[in-house]
Amino acid sequence: MTTAISLAIQLADEIVQFPLGNCGPSDDPDKQYAYCAAFRDLATRFIGAIKRIGDPDLSPLVAELDSSSEGIITEAHELRARLYVAIDALREAMQDPTYEATAAANGAFISPEVLLILKSLSAARLDPAKLVRICEELNDAYARANYISAALLLRATINHVPTAFGVETFGEVVAQSSRSIKAILGRLNEDARPIADLHTHLLMRRNEYLPSKNQLEPYKAAFEVLIQEVIIKLTEA
Repeated sequence: MTTAISLAIQLADEIVQFPLGNCGPSDDPDKQYAYCAAFRDLATRFIGAIKRIGDPDLSPLVAELDSSSEGIITEAHELRARLYVAIDALREAMQDPTYEATAAANGAFISPEVLLILKSLSAARLDPAKLVRICEELNDAYARANYISAALLLRATINHVPTAFGVETFGEVVAQSSRSIKAILGRLNEDARPIADLHTHLLMRRNEYLPSKNQLEPYKAAFEVLIQEVIIKLTEA
């Protein structure tokens, strides 16, 4: 079991057992602050541990939670109620003995095995260092439910790789690909790029909707095929 999972389980138990019910809005302000500060420290560590697990099904449950406290006990009670949702999900997930492996696979936008091959290219005709870093950051952002960052990194990849195929634009990459590859890469150009552009260029509005896992997950397979094709091109004589 990873350290993050073990720590998350331990902190979940401490959050549940924390005697927050012993302090209410009518209590002395100093007492309220003491309870809030102690609970804040637990909540902050738990949220961090959940994010480090890298499960994109768990991370969104804590991604928008604010564990900072101004000593207002009602806010601490509300935070604990929302943390219970993540705690219940964690405990349910832990009923599956394969959860740790599943979470790692689920949390990677691109397979670690494919990324390892890309990192190992030492005699490539073009330097893949920046592409490797983009992929690493994409995996990290996706696992932590930072979907705006993930969408922009996906777009950055599309813009970065055409020279590996001997062309200048990703549209040309798609156009010159074989029939089966063209259909796969075309999804990145026609669907994934506009989603990233939406979150890049859309001006602030009165009401906003944040990107979700559902907006990015459909393009994991196509992205992995793209990186595999890049590896092939970089290693061609």
